[in-house]
Amino acid sequence: MASYGVLKGSALEYKRDDDDSPHSELLMNVDGVKFRIAINVRSSRGPVHKRLIEYLILNDIQHPVVDRVRTLPIGWNDLKDGVDDGAAIDYIRSNIFRATDMKPITHTAPGPNNDLFERVEDLLQRAIEDEEVVVYAFGERWGPEEEEKDEYFGFLPGNGVHLIHMNQGGRGDSSGTFRDGALIIDFPTSSTATALFLKFQNQVWHTNENDASPILDAPVVPVIPIPDSGAIAPWPVVAPDSPYRLARIVAAMVNPTADDVGGEFVTILNTSDSPLDLSGWQILDRLDKAETISGAIAPGEASSFRLSGNTAQLSNQGGTITLLNSQGLKVDGVAYTKEIAKVHGKPVVFL
Repeated sequence: MASYGVLKGSALEYKRDDDDSPHSELLMNVDGVKFRIAINVRSSRGPVHKRLIEYLILNDIQHPVVDRVRTLPIGWNDLKDGVDDGAAIDYIRSNIFRATDMKPITHTAPGPNNDLFERVEDLLQRAIEDEEVVVYAFGERWGPEEEEKDEYFGFLPGNGVHLIHMNQGGRGDSSGTFRDGALIIDFPTSSTATALFLKFQNQVWHTNENDASPILDAPVVPVIPIPDSGAIAPWPVVAPDSPYRLARIVAAMVNPTADDVGGEFVTILNTSDSPLDLSGWQILDRLDKAETISGAIAPGEASSFRLSGNTAQLSNQGGTITLLNSQGLKVDGVAYTKEIAKVHGKPVVFL
């Protein structure tokens, strides 16, 4: 990926591109300069039976990424990672949502409000109708193309952002961590934001830290073929044997009343049907400092693990908490904002 970042501006118009590589095309205004945002609604790569897509529209998103991008200037902003600039997105490491939150969907289907084109266009229409709305398009920038008019909206020079989707975990997706695309629509009048996340079926949920390539031997979802006729049946977005199905972080004491050292803890719920042996598991903070834990949790029960303060620490400025198993594979992850962390002596609860 040549230039990863986020474009901040307003929404003007959208068009449907329903060719062999279908997209929702959004026209944005950035201080008088026009940009086209190309939003994939189906994969254009590989055999047809691998071109399925998964999506999540997250309403009222509250995350440090949103807090950070609100402070960025209008226009294109280069991003590097989720720590130094605080705004880069990684579907796996940013803990904005859980993998199991995503849903499979076809890009077009007969009937109302049942395909991805319609879901995306409903969100874009809301952004266009409210003049106060700010749009954040995360992905790779192209242009300016001084001699080439935009093929959908006809403006010159051509400018745009594409790769508005997960950009890791698949063949050819080797751009590194914190390079994932997304669309966030900020509604200032209601002080809420809605986010769109997209992922292709062939992309996996366990990737290497150095280049975001798939981790060998990690659980993967079998490829679901498209039938010759009829509707596509829903497919699992997370493998049945994935560590994601074992446990959840359900609470954390981020801002204890007394000293943070020794006062912070993380509560883990066993969501599986078997006892969990946590020997060698780790809790990571937003800087990837790791606290190794041990113990066992019975099915359906939860246990709290107090942090020593020598390794992982839960920042009061907002951050992430990630749980890894003994093989280093992600089990769960959550995030909290600076505003949420202001409360003393009360644990943050994660749904």
